[in-house]
Amino acid sequence: MPGGFIFEKDISSDFQGGKDKSLIIDPNYAYQVPFNFGSEASDSWEDIKIGMFVSYVQTGAGVDSNNNAINGNSGVTSQSTFTAGGISVDTFNYVGIMRSGAAGDNPSLPLTTVNSGFLGLQADKLYVYDASTNSYNKLMHSSESVNLSDGDARFIATNGANLLESKEFKESQGNFNVVALKDSAQISSTDACTENTGLFCDYWGMRFQVLNKGLANQQIRFTASINGTAGNQNSTTSSRGISDPSLANLKSLVNGVGEFSYTTSTLNMGGATAGFQWNDGTSAYPIPDSLFFYNAFQDLRPRIHAWAIKKIS
Repeated sequence: MPGGFIFEKDISSDFQGGKDKSLIIDPNYAYQVPFNFGSEASDSWEDIKIGMFVSYVQTGAGVDSNNNAINGNSGVTSQSTFTAGGISVDTFNYVGIMRSGAAGDNPSLPLTTVNSGFLGLQADKLYVYDASTNSYNKLMHSSESVNLSDGDARFIATNGANLLESKEFKESQGNFNVVALKDSAQISSTDACTENTGLFCDYWGMRFQVLNKGLANQQIRFTASINGTAGNQNSTTSSRGISDPSLANLKSLVNGVGEFSYTTSTLNMGGATAGFQWNDGTSAYPIPDSLFFYNAFQDLRPRIHAWAIKKIS
């Protein structure tokens, strides 16, 4: 399909009959899909949880002739940095939720005039160090990342071309995990992980809660979550990656089994109760009704192995 394709790869025979299908997003293309709550409207929510299995690979199908991953750490013994530019709106990566435009409007990027509102991560860099380093292997924002090991991105609330609110999104607050698989030349017997056997993707969870819905002071609170514990920032060792990309496994994590959520005031970037502005000062903005994932990298492609949404209320 234009802008990406479905790629099927071999995985461990223990899962899904040894096959995994993922959506690979090409550079400068977005994946946007409305929420589906059955007979209820896609914007009828006050509290939702989104979970996804994602990995990053270089352009092409994402594997070499030996079916090993070609990604940010491939062929590099120490570290590698990929940048997307970070100047105009189309040179940033976005992962979050968006409000669909009026009937007849074409989908548009955040911070453009016709955009109806986006809340989520903004990043222009991917810095991978190695498969066992906790603080690296993150989507990052050049203006926030004073120290690369901090793994800082940016979380923004927008409406049209207006930036409503922006906060630094730190690794210690659950910033987006990126799998940094070792290539075939770096695999060791202790890793027990290559692209074609397991631990090739990771989990990221996003919870959104509308505060004071419909009122002039309406906000949307965000909470991130990851696979494992707070200290299990991404690594392909110690089972911190994901080998089972099934929807059943994803639903289990979304329901909180084996998941760590950054809920306390010291871990959540907005504090325990605060949310992001989602109003114009006198009235509330319509709340988002779709998932939005945009790839600005020219030499990297995200793979979405699975995603799910749960309406809590």
